Amino acid sequence: MPALNVQKSPLPLNGHRSVFGRLLDLLPSWKPTSEDKLEQAESNVLKHLQSDYQDSFVPISSDAVIRTLTLTSKSSREVPLVMIHGFGAGLLQFYKNLDHLHSERSIHALDLPGFGRSTRKPFPLHPDNAEQEFVDYLEIWRKAMRLEKFVLLGHSFGAYIACAYTLRYPERVRHLILVDPWGFAQPPNEQELNDKFKQSSWFWRAVGKLKPFTVVRTVGPWGPTIIKRMRADLVNTFSEEFLDYVYHCNAQKPTGEMAYNAMQYYFAWSQRPMLSRVASSLCLSVPLTVVCGRSSWLGRLEDKTPEKIAQARHDSYVAVHYVEGAGHHVHADKPAEFNQIVSATLKLVDTDQDIATDSNPSNK
Repeated sequence: MPALNVQKSPLPLNGHRSVFGRLLDLLPSWKPTSEDKLEQAESNVLKHLQSDYQDSFVPISSDAVIRTLTLTSKSSREVPLVMIHGFGAGLLQFYKNLDHLHSERSIHALDLPGFGRSTRKPFPLHPDNAEQEFVDYLEIWRKAMRLEKFVLLGHSFGAYIACAYTLRYPERVRHLILVDPWGFAQPPNEQELNDKFKQSSWFWRAVGKLKPFTVVRTVGPWGPTIIKRMRADLVNTFSEEFLDYVYHCNAQKPTGEMAYNAMQYYFAWSQRPMLSRVASSLCLSVPLTVVCGRSSWLGRLEDKTPEKIAQARHDSYVAVHYVEGAGHHVHADKPAEFNQIVSATLKLVDTDQDIATDSNPSNK
């Protein structure tokens, strides 16, 4: 197990405070969180890693950094893998996958701006502008990391951002891996929404109408208990330490959550559906793999999205994988199966077998 030496951010997590704000910081907080407690919660999850890693806080502006975890491979020949987490968490949602995947290449996992331990920089609250800002920050991060080309993997909301980045910078993405992607399907009309959610629990109906973690922040000291009760399923999927990490990630200033809320239509859908944009604008030279849990709630709402992505890109390489017994967090529900799929995909990349030709067409 590597020695834990978690670095501190050179900038305040929640941005620079006014004099009045700094005075308020001296008072007891209603919310049982702080930047130090998030750092400790992250350290508790990092104990699960067996590999050595490097911390960094990559500047993306004069007042913002992107938290990055790098696991370096001994070989420099393979294309590196960049991993983007989903909504409501941070880079450590992949802690069950990092050890296995980095045995073959270098990995860079990052906290999106506004999430995890990246700076909680404000976003424009228009869906087009918020999306564009995520893409701009990722490109600044890429340049700072000196990555020329990489395999880009994103989960859920992270898959949406990864796809948005690839639409604009296809020359940088050697292969795009979408894990249970959010925001691709066309949103339903009001009647369809009622039909889809009338059998749903009160929690999911409420989440569709609120900023998802507003309640967690509002109830102050009861926030950690609310998280554990709302997402008790994640204890078995991840760990107790991970739920604590999720709480502290989402009890901070919610700039990333506000950007997500501006970009969503109703929880599972986007204001700017990605499927039609993939069909019309995603460069055909970018190979694409979709990995989904067979039991994912998102799959039930966005019916057959992976197959529709494949149909939209029939002249390009596309592979679709379903993992039996896995839900939305397929990478944590069935880590061995997920790691095997991603490893096999990366081997195709290394040998250029994922490049569509007349003799090697799209793989569906």
